[in-house]
Amino acid sequence: MQSINKKLLLISILNAILLTGCNEMQQSKPATPSVTKYTTTSISLSGKVESKTGNVEALDGENVIASANVQNGRYQLEIPAQTKLPVVLRADNLISVVVDADTTSYDINSLTTNIAAKAKALGGYTRQNMIVAASNSVHTPDANKTSTGFRGDPTSQYGGWH
Repeated sequence: MQSINKKLLLISILNAILLTGCNEMQQSKPATPSVTKYTTTSISLSGKVESKTGNVEALDGENVIASANVQNGRYQLEIPAQTKLPVVLRADNLISVVVDADTTSYDINSLTTNIAAKAKALGGYTRQNMIVAASNSVHTPDANKTSTGFRGDPTSQYGGWH
């Protein structure tokens, strides 16, 4: 029961933060200048690709900086040191965006493509825009659809206590 309360509290806090962020986005504030980030060392990126064959290209703006063949639905490529972030990973019509050099696993599929499109519409491929776009793309179930049963009452789960 205590675990359920912690989950509900966490969801409530997350919703409050997201709603606060939405209200701030609706206000017309001048955009704060973003800090340009670069990779300090070369990094190896890998992940799954929705299209099981083809190539993955890493783009720094319009320039292809690395590419790799897709094998069995997976890719691996090296991003050179001092590469400007964000880097767009492209496979066919699908993309994924690298905004942080600390994360090395990036899948490329229709969900990552939708998240990237939403982030771009929010103003570009920044870490903050990617977080907002990703959080808006994930479905969170209603409180009465939890595994604890009808409207969160564990005594009514599966018809009562067993």
